[in-house]
Amino acid sequence: MVPLYTIISAYLVVSTFSFLVKNTTADNIVCYYVPGKIGPEDLDPSLCTHVNYAFVHLNEDGNLVIRSQYLDITKGFYKRTVALKERNPMLKVLLSVGDTAATVFSKVAASNVTRRRLVESTVHFLETYSFDGLDVDWEKPTPDDADNFVNVLRDLRKAFDSRGWLLSAAVYPNPSAGYNVVEISKSLHMINLMCYNFYGPWGTTTGQNSPLFASPLDTPYERANLNVAAALSQWLRAGAPKDKVNVGVPFYGRSFALASSEEHGLHAPIKGAGSPSTPSYSEICTEFKNWTTVWDKDQKNHYKYTSTQWLGYDDEKSMRYKARYVASQGVAGMMIWQISMDDVEGKCTRKQNLLKVINEELRKSNQFPFDIKVVHV
Repeated sequence: MVPLYTIISAYLVVSTFSFLVKNTTADNIVCYYVPGKIGPEDLDPSLCTHVNYAFVHLNEDGNLVIRSQYLDITKGFYKRTVALKERNPMLKVLLSVGDTAATVFSKVAASNVTRRRLVESTVHFLETYSFDGLDVDWEKPTPDDADNFVNVLRDLRKAFDSRGWLLSAAVYPNPSAGYNVVEISKSLHMINLMCYNFYGPWGTTTGQNSPLFASPLDTPYERANLNVAAALSQWLRAGAPKDKVNVGVPFYGRSFALASSEEHGLHAPIKGAGSPSTPSYSEICTEFKNWTTVWDKDQKNHYKYTSTQWLGYDDEKSMRYKARYVASQGVAGMMIWQISMDDVEGKCTRKQNLLKVINEELRKSNQFPFDIKVVHV
C-alpha cells in the first residue's frame, strides 16, 4: 500500500487547494440494479465488485416477499442477475430488501418473533436463489428505531457468518436520523451512504441532487449537511469505519419547474417538480441537449435550464470529481443507484460511460493533481 497524503481540517471552513491523490483503499464498486428494460446480459459485470438486486419486499410478519413474480421468477431476473458471476467470478450478488414502508421495517424490528422470522426467511431466500448476501434498505429508521435496527443487523450477521454471506445497509446522509453508527458498523460488512436526493421538489428552490461540495450561496445548514463531502464527514465522525463506507452516487438527476423565467440559477424559486422529475443519465444525455448548460465550479456539478425548467445532474466530468474525492478519503469505495440508468446502450457516449469513469478513477495507480474546494465540518 502507498500512503495517501492529505491535509484535513476539523473546522467549518472553506478551503481551496491542490493535492496529489493516490488511490489505496477505494476498491468497492457496488452497483444497484433494478430489473426492467435493461437486462443483466446488457451489463458488463467486470465493472462492479458487487451487484445489489433491488428489491425484495418485507411484510409485517417478517417474511421476505417477491416483489414481481413476473420479472423476478417468470422472466428469470433473479437467476439471470446471479449468472453475472459466470462472467466475473469475483463478483458478489446481493439481494436488497427495500421499497417497503418504513413502518413495516419498524414493526418487524421491534419484536423478537418477527426478527427471528426475518432471519429465517432471509436464509431461505438466499439459499434458494443463490445470492451472496443481503442489503437492508430501510428508508429510514427514526431515533426510536435505532436500538431495534442494531438488533436486526446483529441477528442477521449471526446467521450469515457461518454461511459466508455479506450484510450491507443503505443509509441516509444524516447519521443522527436513526442510526447507532458504532453498533451497526459492528454487524455490517458495508455501509452504502446514499449521497443523493439532497434537494428535490419538496423544497422551495432549485438545488443539486448530489453536490460534491457546498456552494457560497448555501445557508450554514446546507453547507454542513447537504453535500457529499459533508455527509461523509458526518458518518466518519459518528464512528463509521472508513474501510466499510461506500459513497453513493446517482445515475439520475432531479428537475424542477421554475417559478419565474427570470430566475434560473442555483436556489432559484420553484413551483414543484419538473417533467420528467428524475431523468436518467441516458435520458439527460440524449433528450436534454438543447437546454442551456452551466458548470458549477463550487459544487462540481452541471445544471441545465430552460425558461420553465431546471435540472441538476451528474455527468462524466462531475463523476470524475466524485470518484477522485472518494479515492482521496481512503474509504472502501463507491455505490451507484442505479446502473441501468447509465448510457448502457451507448446512445450518446460509450456504453456504461459513468460506470467506466468510476472504474477509471478508482483504479488509477498513478498520482494526479486535483483542485478542489472543500467545506470541512
